[in-house]
Amino acid sequence: MKLFIRLWVTLVCALALRAPAASINNGGFESGFAGWTKADQLGSEGTFALQTGAASPANGTAVPAPPGGSTAAMSDAQGPGSHVLYQTFMVTAPVPQTVVSFDLFIGNRAAAFSTPSNLDFATPTLNQQARVDILTGGADPFSVSAADVLMNLFQTTSGNALVSGYSHYASDITALLNSHLNTPLTLRFAETDNVFTFQFGVDNVGIQEAASSMWLLMAGGLFVVARIRQRAG
Repeated sequence: MKLFIRLWVTLVCALALRAPAASINNGGFESGFAGWTKADQLGSEGTFALQTGAASPANGTAVPAPPGGSTAAMSDAQGPGSHVLYQTFMVTAPVPQTVVSFDLFIGNRAAAFSTPSNLDFATPTLNQQARVDILTGGADPFSVSAADVLMNLFQTTSGNALVSGYSHYASDITALLNSHLNTPLTLRFAETDNVFTFQFGVDNVGIQEAASSMWLLMAGGLFVVARIRQRAG
């Protein structure tokens, strides 16, 4: 029984310490924007900036403090614009159940969300939205084309609370990763506003294997140990 327990503990520890097949660099923004790329539509006011404390980076609007560490990323401006923050990653081997997760703050200071099928602020159409997507690796970072957006992970819609968060979101991306092995993918956070100011905060971004398999293995091992002890007694 002692040999079984040692083998079981070794296996659980190996699973717990195994590096994920895909990863996001600097998902907490504690190293600034290392690993990330920022882009702003031509003519935009503002950009994604680092948020610390309880004030937005450009306007000083009251916002929640970063939920993880001391720093988050947040779009903010004193005029209209369209802003994206993204990171490209790749998976080279099949993965077990895997999720992408992040914390978002929504600070829409307009009276409503407006979500046309584009991220263009410089049109007469009202455009006041935030969204998170996984794109093909070579896509234009402002694209919302069905050919480029492989999976939408989050989007503001009419009726959502105008100000909310930081809230935690997680999506299962196992099938997407396994169908795009050795293919660059891009995780994008996007915000567009041409009605009134909008803060879009991002923190704690990560890709992890779901914990359920490991916990099931541990529970199964504990059950077997209990049965062995019961029989021995």
